[in-house]
Amino acid sequence: MTLPYQKIKDIIFGANPMIFSKTEIQEKQIQPASLDLTLGDRVYRISSSFLPKHNEKIWDILKARTLYDFELKPGTILEPNSSYIIPLSEYVDLAPGIYAHANPKSSIGRVGLFVRLLCDGTPRFDYIPQGYKGQLYLEIIPLDFVVKIHPGLACNQIRFRTMRPYKVREAELRLAHAKDGILFNQQGISMTQDDLLIRDGGLMLTVDLDSRDVIGFRAKHDTTRAIDLGLVGEYDPNDFWESIKRPESGEMILVPGNFYLLASQERISFPPMFAGEMASYDASSGEMRSHYAGFFDPGFGFDISGADSGTTAVLEVRAHNVPFRLTRGQVICKMVYEHMLEEPDELYSTGFGSTYTGAGPKLSKHFKQVWN
Repeated sequence: MTLPYQKIKDIIFGANPMIFSKTEIQEKQIQPASLDLTLGDRVYRISSSFLPKHNEKIWDILKARTLYDFELKPGTILEPNSSYIIPLSEYVDLAPGIYAHANPKSSIGRVGLFVRLLCDGTPRFDYIPQGYKGQLYLEIIPLDFVVKIHPGLACNQIRFRTMRPYKVREAELRLAHAKDGILFNQQGISMTQDDLLIRDGGLMLTVDLDSRDVIGFRAKHDTTRAIDLGLVGEYDPNDFWESIKRPESGEMILVPGNFYLLASQERISFPPMFAGEMASYDASSGEMRSHYAGFFDPGFGFDISGADSGTTAVLEVRAHNVPFRLTRGQVICKMVYEHMLEEPDELYSTGFGSTYTGAGPKLSKHFKQVWN
């Protein structure tokens, strides 16, 4: 099961902590069911992406694969389609029975930045095995824009789990929907049990191509500016994005090489005892990847009063190798719900500093929200 806010604080600030930092872990890094990880002060430009073998150290691979390295200073530039490794400020000494998974932050996925956690002797991205002790590393690959980064910038987050089963089964999903509602239409009205499409333990979401004038955004290929990932509300989206108007035909074509931000037709909610992850690629949904930043904290889209129920899921979409047609109401992704060990003392909400609430596709926080 996934550890909540208060348990994460215990394993950071308790008498026998499991999480440490070369600087200092700030309270603002702790989310309802996850911890923000921050960049260290050195960047390694590598010749290729990699995974370590069992018992192989990341540092030993860096010594063989690094083309050049440099100090990470405020405003450091990373160029598209280049792979960089940055040691993180945080490191861990996990107890037996505690392991962790990582995801990109929403603001990072929405600018086409591909990030993945690495740790020694673990041939798997975004995973820290139980009992692991050591340094953590982040691979960063800008795919669409030139970006500026800073020491201490949070690009990914980790959630910690016990060894108990964490995935919510269909019957449990339907009971949660009966009690609190987990899926709503665009007007915030709870959908019927028959409207819930649950497949392989996940709640299927469909793409919205017709509920608003602007149904999404396409990244421009000819922008000459860099995005400073430490700034909020700074950039005119017209310099980086093309708005996608509602197609009269009710369909659109995804073109390989393009990066799109789209939205789900449904509004989704995570009651306090649940977190969730959107599958980055579900082969049954088509030849595309529908999400890069896939974690949803408890309280996302949840309103105990029922006055403003559900929040749109924003989809970071790329076609794989061939053009792919999307049609109105087509299934585009799968949401997997997770059990929390306890109800978090803090929930995802506008009061907790969250940015991505409400309906419709939203650009990352770095941009002025002029296309709402």
